[in-house]
Amino acid sequence: MGQGSGLNEAIVTLRGHIDLLEKRFVARRSLLEIVMLALIIREHVLLIGPPGTGKSAAVRGLAASVNAQSFEYLIGRFTEPSELFGALDLNALKDGKILPVTEGMLPEAEVAFLDEIFLGSTAILNTLLGILNERVYRRGQFMVRSPLLSCVGASNHLPEDGLLAAFADRFLFTHFVDPVDDAELQQLLTAGWGELTGVSGAAAAPMPRSVLDTLHAGHLAIDIDPVREAYAHCLRKLRLLGVVISDRKSVQALKAIAAAAMLRGSQSAGIEDLWPLAFMVQNRDQQHEVRELLAEELRFASNPVLSGSVIAATYGIAAHGARLTQQGHELLAVKPGTSEMDQWLVKLETHLVHIGAAFSDDTIPAGLKQVKDDILKHLAPADGQPVEVHG
Repeated sequence: MGQGSGLNEAIVTLRGHIDLLEKRFVARRSLLEIVMLALIIREHVLLIGPPGTGKSAAVRGLAASVNAQSFEYLIGRFTEPSELFGALDLNALKDGKILPVTEGMLPEAEVAFLDEIFLGSTAILNTLLGILNERVYRRGQFMVRSPLLSCVGASNHLPEDGLLAAFADRFLFTHFVDPVDDAELQQLLTAGWGELTGVSGAAAAPMPRSVLDTLHAGHLAIDIDPVREAYAHCLRKLRLLGVVISDRKSVQALKAIAAAAMLRGSQSAGIEDLWPLAFMVQNRDQQHEVRELLAEELRFASNPVLSGSVIAATYGIAAHGARLTQQGHELLAVKPGTSEMDQWLVKLETHLVHIGAAFSDDTIPAGLKQVKDDILKHLAPADGQPVEVHG
């Protein structure tokens, strides 16, 4: 029996939503996907990268694109807990009652973004632990349930302090964010100018909260038994490498594997869904080592919805080929008018360069080979001979 129509519609909606966001935030698809994955499974994400790499803008744009209550704050060394969790009700305090005013503050948020999260005081981080782990905010005798789906924390670097490292372990995923590479600079400038001048096009309509709820329920119904042994084997290999993943995170990651299988269109998890393991490691060098160590297990990883994350998590060619094939089909489906024709042809030629850089004639997958041939037909000169494009 296949997936229900409601779940299929939710998956299609999610994919289209990420596609629209990707156009605004160049080279940030994997970031957007990991945050979306965390929202689906109700877990948390750390974004680590230098200033100016668009971490805040991407998360802010994603949060605004989801129909959910959000909260954002830039934490400093002198940030008071009340700035995040709400000040005390002075009238209640006169009566000897501790009653924080949480309206519009972090305890009532469904999506939270905390920039420079490791600058928070001990009081802030201890209170955050209760919200992140238990979805409960406590202050004295006061207690309220938090509707938090996911918290995204950002920092320029990971903490070296052992206590802060223990706090960081509460975030299931860690995504390292780098500046846009040379090949995508022109696309970045085009998208950035559109944002600055307000001509980037209408923003995507907020995705209904019901989509997230449907996807959350759907991933809990996935059968993980077929991949349990392979997953345990991968964890043992990581331990031999010296990569420590806590028991808590090892269990929580099963939700990410299940969600990956669901978004791949399957009712049961397979070895191709183990790629979220790479994002569980909170060390950049060790993430690279994990990709190399698990190269055999992850070489066939693929996901039509989370394509950018799979590419970032693996060294496998299958994911990259699938992504290039998808992008090629999307380009070829465009019917440009006369005024857009030159720009469209440039995009086709650029895509050919990307294909040539990734695959030789001997290694190119059949589906991507067809895309390449179709593009060449559009770029053929008047004499009918296909152009030659070098990677």
